[in-house]
Amino acid sequence: MTRLMAAEIFKLRTTRTFYGLVGGALALVLVIVILASATAGANDISLRDVISIAGFAQVFALLLGIIAMTSEFRHGTITPSLLVVPDRVRLTLAKLGASVSAGLVLGIVATGLAALIGALILGARDIETGLAGSQVTKMVIGGIVACGLYAALGVGVGALVRNQVGAIVGSLVYLFVLENLLTIAKPLRDPVAKYGFGGVGNGLTGTGDPGADHPPLDQVPAGILLAAYCAIFLIAGIALLKKRDITA
Repeated sequence: MTRLMAAEIFKLRTTRTFYGLVGGALALVLVIVILASATAGANDISLRDVISIAGFAQVFALLLGIIAMTSEFRHGTITPSLLVVPDRVRLTLAKLGASVSAGLVLGIVATGLAALIGALILGARDIETGLAGSQVTKMVIGGIVACGLYAALGVGVGALVRNQVGAIVGSLVYLFVLENLLTIAKPLRDPVAKYGFGGVGNGLTGTGDPGADHPPLDQVPAGILLAAYCAIFLIAGIALLKKRDITA
């Protein structure tokens, strides 16, 4: 299994898409962090707000997981892969391990740099960070774990949908459009804000506003709930993958 996961990591890091996604995620996070920290008014920004910008990396981790699972179907390499590893569950778990590893590394770099650069710029501007060192540590750890779990979620979505464009577009539309639209309905507003992917992500990273009308879950419950979402998608995706005919 270790060699199989190493092979999947090798597949990921030898594609231009991987470096494009990672580079794009880091560039986006760093540019926004620097601009926000350097230009926002003292009363308009805190270190919590700056670290929350690293949440963009979670979306890129999700895309990494989707691409890791769907690229073989898109490029027709799934058949030779299954000839080498006939067990579809083992192959999916290897892709899961590779994707989670990549997501964790992305989370370490993106969240760590956001916290470090934000603290340095805010400190240089004599703006209070509003956070203790232990709180910053929890946020960074939460951001790292969130990226890893979002990568796992991407593998589950990819196993369910298989079509790469459909999986990516569908995921982005739900995260950025549909979930926000659901909060318009009053009966759904509170549960979606708290238990939806956005709310759970904010709870896990600790970047949600505790004083908001719909405060996020605490970090541990949010992490458990996000892990449960990942498990549901992965189990459903693996079950469907085992039943489907593979042609390429």
